[in-house]
Amino acid sequence: MRINNNNFQKNANTSLVAQLIWKSPGISRVDIARELSLYRSTVTNIISALIDNDVVYEGEEGSGMSRGGRKPIILRLNEKFGCVVGFDIQPSHFRAVILDISGALLFQEKGPIPKVGFEGILIFLMDLALKGVEKIGLPLLAVCVGIPGIVDSDRGFITYAEPFNLHNFDIYDFFAKRYDAPVFVENDANCATWLDMTINRTIKLGDFLCLLADYHEGNYQFGDRSGIGVGIGLSIGEKVYRGSHYSAGEFCSLTWRGGCIGQTGLDEKLLTLSATDEEVWRAWMVDLFSSLVPVVSVLDPRVVFIHGKPFSDQKKIEAMLETYCPQFMAILEKINCKLIFDATDESVVAKGAAMMYLQKLFAVPELSEMESRSHFDWEDVFDQVYPVKKTYLK
Repeated sequence: MRINNNNFQKNANTSLVAQLIWKSPGISRVDIARELSLYRSTVTNIISALIDNDVVYEGEEGSGMSRGGRKPIILRLNEKFGCVVGFDIQPSHFRAVILDISGALLFQEKGPIPKVGFEGILIFLMDLALKGVEKIGLPLLAVCVGIPGIVDSDRGFITYAEPFNLHNFDIYDFFAKRYDAPVFVENDANCATWLDMTINRTIKLGDFLCLLADYHEGNYQFGDRSGIGVGIGLSIGEKVYRGSHYSAGEFCSLTWRGGCIGQTGLDEKLLTLSATDEEVWRAWMVDLFSSLVPVVSVLDPRVVFIHGKPFSDQKKIEAMLETYCPQFMAILEKINCKLIFDATDESVVAKGAAMMYLQKLFAVPELSEMESRSHFDWEDVFDQVYPVKKTYLK
């Protein structure tokens, strides 16, 4: 993707304007200029280019000023501009979604993973998604993949994904050789974090922790083990925190020791019963949440979001914590941290993967990010939608 430092300010202002329309549908040019402290002429030029490229359209007139005068024209994102595909790839199953640029759901599908190699899985999923995109009839902006493991999202590398036995898999290069759409890849718990950031984009959410769990059904094609798998996503300073080696959030409980297989030191044979045996399920939950006490204490988040089918019974989880892990509830109360459950949506990772692209589209990149393979600007987006003819920003 092209890097052009001379266009940085132009693209930054465009992202700020588009972001404000994304967060506040129906806002006017005057309000945008006031909110962003930009010259009205600058805002007018940016809006004109966004309208010319079908990103934004003018809606009905807004309310008139109290002293009379011309009513302001309101602005909205054009949901028909393009769409984003999001995949959640797990050892035994997949989930796929297609979102428009406002974040609205246009398509979703789920099913078992085919018994082929990982590259075959990607081709299978892309065939499925491209059929959905063709049916919807919108330009494809990007494909975003969520997967468990250590992911170098800047380079488009799956550094290590134990469930698939992947080591340094270049998914960016795989897509570049086969498809016209750019690809972005992210750890699955981080995808859930992108989702929470997007859903709460109109408020000052602050630092938060995102907990994602799923039942592993045991896929002997890849040697995955049955039981519950869990990942943690961190948002610090309104950014997803990935750590020094992209492995932030790779959870090991307090019972884990060197040489342990999996994420805990609990008996592996018993863990296969965690989805069906009440005592094993409770032991796993206590091990998890007691291990999170020092994490929450040190991070001091405003919110802990809970995602995933293992957490679907909120009352049961809360009652278990009160009885068997009161220290977790106590630390939440001590730092005034909210516990928010959103465990019924099975497509949280797939949606979060797609929303990661929307967050990048409407965010001002840092100069350091411009060296990343995953960097893109508005001209790249217009090239994707209009490969032959487009109107560049002026």
